[in-house]
Amino acid sequence: MEDKFYLHAFNLLPQFGPARLMHLAGYFGNFSRAYQASESQLAAAGIEPEISRMFLSHREKIDLAEEIKKLEAENIHILDFRDSNYPKLLLEISKFPPIIYYKGTMLSAEELCVSVVGTRMITNYGRTVIPYAVGPLADAGLTLVSGLAYGVDSAVQQLAVQKGRRTIAVLGGGLDEKAFYPKEHVWLAEEILKCGGAILSEHPIGTPPLKHHFVSRNRIISGLSVATIIIECNLKSGSLITAKYALEQNRAVFAVPGPIFADTSKGPNNLIKMGARPLTSANDILEELNLKRLPEEKTAQQMFGDSPAETLILKILGFEPVHINELIKQSEMAAQEIMSALTFLEIKGKVRNLGGQQYVLAR
Repeated sequence: MEDKFYLHAFNLLPQFGPARLMHLAGYFGNFSRAYQASESQLAAAGIEPEISRMFLSHREKIDLAEEIKKLEAENIHILDFRDSNYPKLLLEISKFPPIIYYKGTMLSAEELCVSVVGTRMITNYGRTVIPYAVGPLADAGLTLVSGLAYGVDSAVQQLAVQKGRRTIAVLGGGLDEKAFYPKEHVWLAEEILKCGGAILSEHPIGTPPLKHHFVSRNRIISGLSVATIIIECNLKSGSLITAKYALEQNRAVFAVPGPIFADTSKGPNNLIKMGARPLTSANDILEELNLKRLPEEKTAQQMFGDSPAETLILKILGFEPVHINELIKQSEMAAQEIMSALTFLEIKGKVRNLGGQQYVLAR
């Protein structure tokens, strides 16, 4: 039996976190030997008596072959820290996960990733920023990493799959159908896999999405990435924990500045005051990574529609949301004419409908 399955057996006990697992690997040389160890041998390895006894009881009850079948039934794979495609950047962080469970595809250990996280209470401002500042990064070949949570996380990963680009989602619980969280994003997880992406976790099948799991998973989100981007969050947001991990891991942190009176801008604006780099364009990231800059947008081409009504709307709209009532007021056109022109502009990809009858220019 492959050694990683013995590692999995240890990982089924929450008491064996990254530090103890790596200690076992160092002392016994592999997890197969550690799994066969006696209580005295575990004690010699520095494992506390109560945890040793807990493990020995666990070992008597576990059927490893059955555990492997459970993984196969859920189409879940195991990656351990000795595998050649274990992410190189993740190996560099403190308390990296010795074992990763994943669905989909894990590529080269050198894969270039950028993490993007933010508030669950995303605003129209955040929805406008994501295609403008993050979309081009996916087009440039970077893998977007996030947490599949409501708000910014899912908006980023939905954008990636709409573009047919690879993205990685890091969960705070098990990857199996029963434990998957949030349930409402199962469809998005499936789309991620269809686009060649991956869903991963350090937690085995059946692990519930407990609050402290989301804190620890944030170190993986930032650890996979050369840079972390924060888009919209308040001062108590878990996104700031991800930023903190990124700084501790000596990774670049970018924050999208926002309106000074908005609660969802307080987190990013404060990060910028503390030294994070303001992100105002995808080129800010590409320059940091010494990648090719994107050509400057030729917005003048967007200012002309295929009818006088379309051209007038394009001149009024910008990258801040404009309500349809304001469009009617400024254009002095009839509501029906405005709606017809907006519909055609959306189809042509020149305008985005943010919902609530608010519109912006598409990037």
